[in-house]
Amino acid sequence: MSLASSVFATGNFLPHLSGIGGLLFAFVLALVAFGLMFSGRSIIKGLAFLAVGLAGAAFGLAVGGSFLGPIGAAIGGVVGFFVGGAIGLLLVGVGMGLALGYFGYLATRDLTNVLVLAVVVGVVLFFVGVAISSKLLDLVTAILGGVILDGVLVFFGVSPTLAAVISVLLAAVGFFVQFRNRRRDEQWRQT
Repeated sequence: MSLASSVFATGNFLPHLSGIGGLLFAFVLALVAFGLMFSGRSIIKGLAFLAVGLAGAAFGLAVGGSFLGPIGAAIGGVVGFFVGGAIGLLLVGVGMGLALGYFGYLATRDLTNVLVLAVVVGVVLFFVGVAISSKLLDLVTAILGGVILDGVLVFFGVSPTLAAVISVLLAAVGFFVQFRNRRRDEQWRQT
């Protein structure tokens, strides 16, 4: 049985991906998860700008192209990227809440198989993510990275319980690393 088989697509956020595409996507998500866990404060705004900027570029490309042809598509894509990126920066808290809620829902669903509990956990984590994203960005990014890592580990065939334990431990270490680095930077600025 290979990792690229559909047996490992277990119904989390990598539902029907197999083969090279599924493996590549899982590895990219694993890198994002580790980045969020260990240096999330540093990269979250860049990720938000890029993700929402790409969506804005696609929208601008389509709208500009439908009105002005290829030149309008190019202009719309560039303008859409920067406008979308700016919106992404303004809505980092909501985006983090959505991501945390969604991935928390998936992890809870995989661990408990109780849909109502998974929905409740997802909604609670959404509000927690929005409420504390600016104040405790280190914690939110570490948790978000841990939840993404949980899904990746389950995709690769790790049992949901073991994946949750590994993810929680690595998220805790990542939070500690981010917190320590932020404190060190604050002390350096004060001197």
